[in-house]
Amino acid sequence: MKIQFLGTAAAEAAPAVFCACDHCRYAREKGGKEIRTRSGALIDGKIKIDFGPDSYAHSLQYGLDYSLLHSVLITHTHEDHLNIDDLTLRRPPFGHLRPGDTPMTVYGNARLGEMLAPHLCDCTKYQRMIPFETVDIEGYQVTALEAVHFLTRGDEKKYPVIHEGQEYYRAEEALFYLIEKDGESILYAHDTDEFTPADMDFLAGKKIDLISLDCTNGKLNLDYVGHMGARENLRMREKLMKNGAADEHTIFVANHFSHNGLLPYEELEKLVPGFIVSYDGLILETKK
Repeated sequence: MKIQFLGTAAAEAAPAVFCACDHCRYAREKGGKEIRTRSGALIDGKIKIDFGPDSYAHSLQYGLDYSLLHSVLITHTHEDHLNIDDLTLRRPPFGHLRPGDTPMTVYGNARLGEMLAPHLCDCTKYQRMIPFETVDIEGYQVTALEAVHFLTRGDEKKYPVIHEGQEYYRAEEALFYLIEKDGESILYAHDTDEFTPADMDFLAGKKIDLISLDCTNGKLNLDYVGHMGARENLRMREKLMKNGAADEHTIFVANHFSHNGLLPYEELEKLVPGFIVSYDGLILETKK
């Protein structure tokens, strides 16, 4: 399996659009790997993970033809992961597909279904993903897991998760994904804090080939719940190795960075020894 990291930043990108902090100034001057667009990835050129505001720019930069895209996995509906307006442009007269082309199915949580409902048509479908239920998508076995993210400050207690022994509630059922095919596997775990006990139980013993972990906080050691940084990535790798979800052959990737926690690329690598630090356009393959 092949994964291409199209964008590797959090909501404000890096350099952030209105920011004059030291790192953003450095990124503008240095360019290259320091330039990070809003996150998204592509599996084997077939399954798109998230469809954020930079997705169209990614298609131009990397020569992608989204008219051939039939499967999109959405982790949650934050604007940096879902540009709902672009997804509605597949229908005529905005888009003209090939005769007999199959619909594009957008997979995700219940909130996604509510947002897409007015725009569904013969060319665009929606399917809800339920945590820990495996779905066949174009020959891939895709399982949604429960993310510790999108925590609510309101009174609604609809989507509980357990994190570090404490119960939290989410404004929507944020997800991340395990994708498997022909004995190979990729875990794309963004946006989430350290995994829940239910996630760990499901992943135990799977010996996943590639695991990409949220590293939004980067160098910062924060008590904030909802994202990880370098410290939590190292801790999660240890946990996943211990329960057999990963082994010595697993490729670990740190991904999805906020400019607030970034360092120059070579310095960032030192924070997460044993990890590949993602950058826009990075392509990795799993091989048995």
